[in-house]
Amino acid sequence: MRNNVSDQPRLAVIGAGLSGLRCAALLTEAGYAVTVFEKSRGTGGRLASSRLDGLTTDLGIPYIETQLPDFRQWLGAHATQVQRWQPRESDFSLSPAQVNPARELWVGTPRSSAITRALATKIQLRTETRVSVVWPDKNGVLLRDESAEMLGHFDKVVVAAPAPQAAPLLDAVHRFQARAETVHMQPAWIVSLLLETRPEALAQTDLIEGEHPELQRVLRDSSKPGRSGEVWTLQASRQWSEAYLNLSADTVMNEQVAALVALTGDPLVVKAHRVHRWLYCNAVSTESSVALWDADAAIGVCGDWVAGGGVEAAWQSGTELARMILSSNP
Repeated sequence: MRNNVSDQPRLAVIGAGLSGLRCAALLTEAGYAVTVFEKSRGTGGRLASSRLDGLTTDLGIPYIETQLPDFRQWLGAHATQVQRWQPRESDFSLSPAQVNPARELWVGTPRSSAITRALATKIQLRTETRVSVVWPDKNGVLLRDESAEMLGHFDKVVVAAPAPQAAPLLDAVHRFQARAETVHMQPAWIVSLLLETRPEALAQTDLIEGEHPELQRVLRDSSKPGRSGEVWTLQASRQWSEAYLNLSADTVMNEQVAALVALTGDPLVVKAHRVHRWLYCNAVSTESSVALWDADAAIGVCGDWVAGGGVEAAWQSGTELARMILSSNP
């Protein structure tokens, strides 16, 4: 690490999801002065969480499923932010729920966003800042916000946004821009509910997944480690989300609750709710490169959409881009 802070190479990361913050954390450890720009109010991306009448609900990815040994080891080393979860699973036929020993699921504690908040502890984070220009010039790589105000020059820049948001930022590297433009991001409606009581039909069930015209997943958030209450998350099916992308939040809530009532046969008393529309939820791409780096432009790209989709791919992409940057010429 360089001893003089003023001599530290300056790196900007656009996007405070898992991929961007993983890359930022590794480069911070290697001696870079890193600034992360995030258009939202906090970290997490699709690992975002929210309060629901004093309790916790995960608004995005419901759990992390692992296959890569390196990622599994990393999760296991962060016991204060993430724990194993073994839900009792069923399908939409409501067959008897059982724990599936073949699946290795992890969840953030006490909420999903704890994972990215921990990564951001030693990084300068600028929230509610939407970057609109990324352009190399004689002074480095220039960043401007949506009002054309200069955010600064940086030695290197990482774009860690969803593909549709990354594409306009990649004018300086056309092949990266073209790659982002080929990716289709599927939307998803998420409805979080605080119920008065647990549905009787789901008394022994924590997670339902499978084929259903309106629902992709029904999950009891309160069954996760460190949670309490009767908080449930409904994720609309991909077909339903795409067909009803522009419905009002209240209509989506009513329709999804009606689907759950029809499924279980139990009346529901909803004490509080939160509805979130993810425009960019699941990445559909025909290519997979793990990460993208152009040493001449000093611009790189990471994200789940680059590496094939999913939380594990996001972590892998951020890790690989950090390695690529560190192995390139200063």
